[in-house]
Formats: sequence, C-alpha cells, structure tokens
Amino acid sequence: MNNSERASRSQKKGAREILRLGEKALAYRRDILTADQEKKLEVSVSELTGVLKSKPVLISELEQKAEELDNQLKESGGLYYHKKGWVENVEMLMVAAIVVIGIRSFFLQPFIIPTNSMYPSFFGMQPNLYSDATEVPNIMERGLDKILLGASHYKLELENSGNLYLLLQNGGSFRFANATFPNGRFFLFPKTVKEYVFEIGGKEQILQVPAEFDFDTLIAQKFAGIESLRDLPLIIAQDQGFTGNRLKLSEKNFKKGDLAIAFDILLGDALFVDRMTYNFVKPKAGDPAVFRTGTIDDFNRQINTPVKSLIGEDKYYIKRLVGEPGDQLQMIVPDNIFTNGTDVRKGTPGIMYHNGQVLSGNIAFEENNKRVQELAKNPNADNPLKYPGYRAEGLLTNKQVITVPQKSDSNNPTGLNGYFAMGDNSTDSLDGRAWGYVPENEIIGRAFVVYYPFTKRWGLSD
Repeated sequence: MNNSERASRSQKKGAREILRLGEKALAYRRDILTADQEKKLEVSVSELTGVLKSKPVLISELEQKAEELDNQLKESGGLYYHKKGWVENVEMLMVAAIVVIGIRSFFLQPFIIPTNSMYPSFFGMQPNLYSDATEVPNIMERGLDKILLGASHYKLELENSGNLYLLLQNGGSFRFANATFPNGRFFLFPKTVKEYVFEIGGKEQILQVPAEFDFDTLIAQKFAGIESLRDLPLIIAQDQGFTGNRLKLSEKNFKKGDLAIAFDILLGDALFVDRMTYNFVKPKAGDPAVFRTGTIDDFNRQINTPVKSLIGEDKYYIKRLVGEPGDQLQMIVPDNIFTNGTDVRKGTPGIMYHNGQVLSGNIAFEENNKRVQELAKNPNADNPLKYPGYRAEGLLTNKQVITVPQKSDSNNPTGLNGYFAMGDNSTDSLDGRAWGYVPENEIIGRAFVVYYPFTKRWGLSD
C-alpha cells in the first residue's frame, strides 16, 4: 500500500470513532487519571484531530495517530476503550427511559380506559358477540382485529353434551382468580381475572375474562336475550354428581363440540392525558379529568361527607367534572317518570341542575338531561347517541342539594378545594354520588387525545 495515498471514507470513519472514545474518556475520567496519563491522552486526541482536519488526510498519518490514541485508550480509557455495543445500547435505553418518564410526569401520560362508566364519550372494554360459529373469524382476521382494535378472542367449546348451566360461586356468578402465563400481564406477571365455571353433562369448564369486563350481561344476552342474569331461573341441582346452586342458561340440548359462546373483547380507549394545562389553569366543569383515588376516602372523611361507599384503593379514574369548588348541584326527578312505564331498575332518572340552572355546556351534559326528559314522556323513545340519562342516587338523591367544598369553608380542615365528578354513563358508574368529592391535588390532568384503537373516536377528546 502506498502510504501517500489518501484515506478512504471508511478509514476516516473508523478514526473518528476512536477519536470520539478518546474525547469521552478525557471528559469522564479526567479526575481519576494521573497527570502523565491525562497529558498523553490529550496529546493523542489533539494529534488525531489535527490529522482528520488536514487536507488531504493521508493513510500513513491517520493510521499512526489512530494507533497512538488506541494505545493510550488501552491504558487510560477504562470502560470507554473498545466499548461494547450492549453498553451503548443500555446507555441509549436509559436516556430514552429518562425522556419518557419526563414526558409522562410533566406533559402526556398514557391511560387505558377499562370500564364503560364514560360510555359513549369514551369506550371501556366492549364485547363483539358472534351469533354462531360461522361468524367466528379465522386466525388472520383475528390478528388484524388485534392490531387495529386491540381485540382479544374468547370462546367456550363444549366438551360434553346436555343442558348448559352456570355454577354460582358463593352466591355470585364468578370468582376472582390469578391468571398466569400466557394470560398474565405481559405474558409473565399474574393478573386478577374473573373466572366463570360452566357445567354440561356433569363436566365443568372454566372461562376466564378480564376483571373489569361485564361478562354477566353478555351471558344473559346470548342465552336468554335479556340484560340481567338475575332474571334466569335459579336451580338447586343434585343430579349427575353435582350439588349446589346454578343457573340454567338455555333449554337447548347442546352437543359435544358445539361452540356455546364466542366473542371478542375490544380494548378500551387508549388516550394521552394532558398533565401540563392544569399547572396554569384550574379544572372546570365539563372536563374529562383523570385523577388518582388514593386520598379521596380520607378527604371526604375529614369534611364529613355522608358517603354511600368507600373507594378503598389507589387507582387512576376518569370521570367528567360536574361541579367546581362552591358550586351547588341538584338532581330533580320528573314528576311523571314513575307513571309512564319507565324501568327504574338501573336507577331513577333525574335532570341535573348546576347553580340553579339545567346543567349544560357539554354534549354529555345536554344529551343526558335530554334523555331523562324523553324517558319522562316515553320510556321506549329512540336513543341514537346512547347517553342513558343521569340517575338520582347517593349524594344526589331526588331534590337533594349539595355544595362542592372549598378550601375556605369553615368545616374544611384539609386546605384543599374539592370537585364533583360523574361518569357520562350514569347507569353504570361508581362516581361522586357514591364516594364524594375529588380533592384538587389528586387531579392529574385532562383527557387530551385518543390514540388507539383506530375507530371513529380516534383524535382529540371532549
């Protein structure tokens, strides 16, 4: 090789990598190097820098100075000498993690809605029930549904023949259990699920679903065309070796291999929570707010709120703020709601008032109140937007006036303002009516944008 030849681009790139390691070793190890080591390393870095800046860059000079710096790094570079790829990858991941944690803590926090307390504004887990086996998607279709909708497939394929029963667990329809691989969280860590036990021809079969999923309603709809398992006949059976309480799901005589039920559970809306805005402006009525529940019970205990129930856990909830500090709220049941055939098993419909006026300013407020007015006239009226109407319960029983606590109140020793929050799906929401007010320091942020799944709700939140 002619040493007067110019260095190639790849040779320059290799020399620059050695130079980068030399500069890094100097910057991070200067305080632990001896004076002689520091001097030699500085000289080698300086000389290689000079060669790379020269025109032209000759191979002979480049190789000599790169080798000299390489020798100095062997002596003084520590971990920065010939750094392994995995070390740099770990560094990159650590920096990325710090950035993600920073974004999550101060700007945008991801949140997945598990329940349907905010339906139809936001969806929790939703079922997609297949009427028969011919509709069940194949593996490729299920894969596509998983990607686009976050859908998980479930089915109960019968292992015996006969009538199908649901076995009651301590008086209830299910029992809680811990799911492990492959159904655990991230496939590895156990997670709590609901476990339903079916019986056919003396054989028990178990089906597990997520703990937040309302499988009771789906069973009732599938096998009896009704909304509640409570309307199915309770049977105390002593045949086929089984003794206990069970619900007969159907008069149909199933055959071994029949697909009793097949359905998908669609992932609840995944959204980003805006954690920045509430640092500059106060939360306001109408905001879909995400908050933590850890101190809510204690806050309401200190201000003597006559709550119906306790939350008893520290989780993230999403509800819509209905009342701000100092606001007066009242629910009024229409006089004729009981005389027109309205089904009140899911609570008594009521119209929400805010500071003496019908609550307005947000589509959820307006449509829920409109729905109650329609129910007062005709319980069978169409409901195209699916808002079920508010329900007068708990702290907001009929005509009961409540005042959202302020930190200046004489009976408020907490020094915190409170907010009143309710689910848009008032018939299926455990909210402020049951457990009271949300202290201002627990409000994390406002729902900002739904980023998954890819449905018509994708985009900015309201």
